[in-house]
Order: sequence, then structure tokens, then C-alpha cells
Amino acid sequence: MNAGRVPSKWLLSTALTLAACTGAISRESGGPGPGPGGAAGSAGGTGGAPPTGTPDVGTVAVHRLNNLEYDNTMRDLVGVDAMAQATFQHDETGTFDNDANMFTLNDARYAQYFTTADTIGETVFADTAATGLRQTYVYGLVTPACTPSSTDMTCSSKIINAFAQKAWRRPLSSADLQGLLQLATDAMNLGESADGAIKQVVKTVLASPPFLYRIEYDPNPGSATPHALDPYELATRLSYLAWSSMPDKTLFDLAATKQILDDTVLTQQIDRMLADPKAASFTQSFAGQWLGGRNMKAHQVEPTAFTTFDEPLRAAMIQEELMYFDEFLTGALPMTKFFTTPENFVNTRLAKHYGLPAVDAGAGFVKVTSADPNRVGFMGLGSFLTFTSYSYRTSPTLRGRWVLENLLCTPISPPAVMPPKLDANAPATDPNVQQENVRARLEMHRQMAPCSTCHATLDPIGLGLENFDGIGAYRTAYGAPGSPPIDASGMLPTGEMFSSLSQLAAILSSGTHLQQLTDCASSKLMTYALSRELAPTDQLYLDQIRASWTSQGWGLKALMKDIVLNDTFRKRHGTM
Repeated sequence: MNAGRVPSKWLLSTALTLAACTGAISRESGGPGPGPGGAAGSAGGTGGAPPTGTPDVGTVAVHRLNNLEYDNTMRDLVGVDAMAQATFQHDETGTFDNDANMFTLNDARYAQYFTTADTIGETVFADTAATGLRQTYVYGLVTPACTPSSTDMTCSSKIINAFAQKAWRRPLSSADLQGLLQLATDAMNLGESADGAIKQVVKTVLASPPFLYRIEYDPNPGSATPHALDPYELATRLSYLAWSSMPDKTLFDLAATKQILDDTVLTQQIDRMLADPKAASFTQSFAGQWLGGRNMKAHQVEPTAFTTFDEPLRAAMIQEELMYFDEFLTGALPMTKFFTTPENFVNTRLAKHYGLPAVDAGAGFVKVTSADPNRVGFMGLGSFLTFTSYSYRTSPTLRGRWVLENLLCTPISPPAVMPPKLDANAPATDPNVQQENVRARLEMHRQMAPCSTCHATLDPIGLGLENFDGIGAYRTAYGAPGSPPIDASGMLPTGEMFSSLSQLAAILSSGTHLQQLTDCASSKLMTYALSRELAPTDQLYLDQIRASWTSQGWGLKALMKDIVLNDTFRKRHGTM
């Protein structure tokens, strides 16, 4: 037998044995078993009923790492890109792709986890340089340094304990450690060296449920009485919220001393974590899903309709949207300015597309303010205007619906009868279709009895954006110069009238519309932070969060702090 490579069947059997001892690896297998903090949380939603008179903090299912979390965790744990986002099965999704209740684990996905753990283990232990992966991420966790021996398990025990508790994001019980040491002993009995035995333990840990899942434990899984998360569980919730990754040394240290339970320390960590480059994962994940950046990545653009569109322009639009969001997260802008701020983030390619003055090609993206009075707020961003269009022309209905559903959280019921498509008989390459007067065509559609009610709600916002074509470039007419001018006027169902994007944005930033915007932002971020859909019983806590946020000036960082300090984030209960 090759002493450097234990048979994969042995590695798989040890990983599955570890699964049986520590927690279930699928929702169908009956739920997790006991762990160091009591019984593992159930895979339900808010579940159960709290005692009479007690607000329901809810609970979160055993949470399998999604592909982004898996990649980031592997990067921070062993310094290797696992490529899950590029090669694994796509994640199941709810409102967001971190919804623990949506996740399952089938044979094919576990095979991907197992194969990747084996490959990464070999990669790490092949890099034996003093500054290499093995020393940096495994052996270097023990101070003072020691050398593993096949006759004395003292050093191996220290290394295995340090690595496993980092990978499992909690201290090991004596039974945990003894089980892993037995794996190392078994590996040496099969011909491995002391170093090779530790490698096999590392592979097994990387394929184990305590690594693949975020497991929170309930002292009494049948009780709906709220209890606080333990310090390590809280540190883990916080790190996967802000970084989509495991806690760093600072968070582990704060958990070990229980300082993480202090309100002041907790909010200070939000500031620290959002200032870290790893916070880009929060923007890319939360904002990328909420605000449509991920939609933009796959959006198709008809080249005969928009000859100037290319992949550098697509990438620039996505980057601008993320930078725009960051101005509300870590900058000075309040959410109340989301529709109206005259800020854009452009590089050379995007500035040309917008018709703005050229920017220094070497400067990358730069913030420009009030450069174009016709283009304001989120609805003036090229990314939004593009992914809410058809590939060959604008769609006022799609644009209006997207704003209502995603930014104002206004549910739109599906039509009782599906109306015929406006362009059903014309190809996307037809110039007449690409340049047609969409307002006039929609007016014909709105005259149809099944369509009029829905379109009266959906179309006004989109018609107010008709001065922007299907890739977000400003225009004054359909077709060639000299064509009839575009009419961007409209009236919302609530009676307010407008004739431009700036007027529409001002209306949506006032009165009941503004309340809808801020309420929507708070419910979206709370849903993402809790990794589950909100339930009616969450309304009490959502009201608390909104009241606090209002008093703090509507910054998104303040909203995140309010959510993290709330009982729904710091507590949980079992289920009946």
C-alpha cells in the first residue's frame, strides 16, 4: 500500500462514522445527535410555540455551508480555493441562498465534499515549506512548535485538537478528541507516518458534519423556551453574516473569554469586520442577491439591438452597483437617499457609456456626483436598468414590478389569465421591435380587460424610466434622431404625478413610499442575517429593530448592529 495515501474507502468510512457520532448529514436522516452543548437544533423553521406571554425568538435549522461559505471557509482555514461556486451543485435558495431550511444533502453533493476534502488535504500536506500551507494552517496552530511522532501522540494530539476546534468552530469535547486520535492511530496501523496520519485526520475533519454544517445546540430540543446562543455559536453567526466565512482569531478569543456576549464588544466587532476586505463577501452576497447584481451576471443582451454592449461594460455595471450599496453600508449615505442620491461609480468604460466626462484610465473606479441631472439614485444605475429589460428592448412592466417587489416589498399577485406577449410574433433581431414606442404598445395592452388592473400598478414606475434604453444609456427618442420624443411621465396608483426619473425618485423617497423602502430594507437584512424566512411571530422584533434604526439616521451599518443586538439573532429555542 502507498503509505502516503490511505485508501479513499477508509477515509469515507471514518467521515461517515464521525457523522453518526456528531450529527446527521441530511435532513431526512432524523436530525442531529447530541453535542457538547446539549441536543442539536432541529431542522425546523421558527417551530414550536413559546410559553404563553413569551415573545418567540424563533430558531434556525442545522445550516449546511452554502457554496460561497464553503469556499470562504476553506480559504480561511487551509488557504486553498475549493472552487465550490464554480464546480459544485447549485445551492437551493429561498429569498437568499443562505436559507438553512432550504438546504439538503444528496449523494452527489456529499461526494463533492468528500473528493474535495481528499484533494485539499493532499494539497496542504504536499506544501511542506517553512512558510507553506501545512505549517501555516495546521502545524503552526501549536505554540511552541512540536514534531509529530509515531511513538508518542502528545504532539499529534495538540495539532489535531487545534486544527479540529478551528475547523469545527468550537472547543472539542474529550470524546471528540479521542475519536480523532483513534483515527490517527488507525491510519498509522495501516502504514501511515505520524505526519500522514494527521493528514488523514485533516481530510476527515474537512468532510465531517461539524465542518460542513453550522450546528447550534438546544439544552432541551423539545422546549420552546428561549435560550442564549453560546459564545462560539454567536461568533459563528456573526462571522457568517459579515464575511460568509468562519470566525477569525479575534472572534475565537472573544468567544473563549465570553466577551462576545457584551453589547459594546458585539457592535465594535461589526465595525471591525465591515472594515475588513473580507466584508466584500457580504456586499456580493446580500446586495448581489437583493439588488440584482447576480441577475446581471447572466442577463442576455441582443447584440444587434445594443452593439456597444460587451463584457467589460457588464462587469463595470455590476461593480458600480456593489460600490453604490457600500456607500449606504459603510459610507455616510442614509437609506432614505437610496432613490435620490446623484452618485455614480464609473471607470473609463462606464463613463463613456453614460456619456460622462472621461475618467483617468489608471484610476479604476471613481465616484462622480451630480454629473448627469437625468441619472439619479439606484434606478439610474446601468445594472438595474439592464437586467430589468428584455434582451432587445426595455420593459416598463418588468422594471416597475422589480422595484415594487424588491425595494418596496409590495407583493404582486400573478394574473388570473396570462396576457399575450407584445412581441410574440417578432424576432428579437427585428429593428422595428427593438426601437418601437413601448408606451404606445403598452397602452394597447392595457386596454385588454384581463390586463388593465395589473398594468395600472406595474407600469407607471417603468414608464418613468423610458428615457433609459435596454442597457441603461440615456436617450430622448425611440429610434433615430428626429423621432418623436419619449414621454417619461406617469401617475402612481397613489395619485402622485411625475415626468422624469428625478421626480419619480423624489416621490418614492417621501411619505408612505419611504416607509415602504426602509421597512423593506430592514426585513430583507433581517431575513439574510437569520438565515431563514421571517415568520409573523418575528414582527415584534422587527418593530423593535425599525424603531431603533429610525432613531439612528437610517444607515445600513446601524441596521446591521440593531439586528445583531436583537434577541432573534442572539437567542434560539428548540422545537416540539
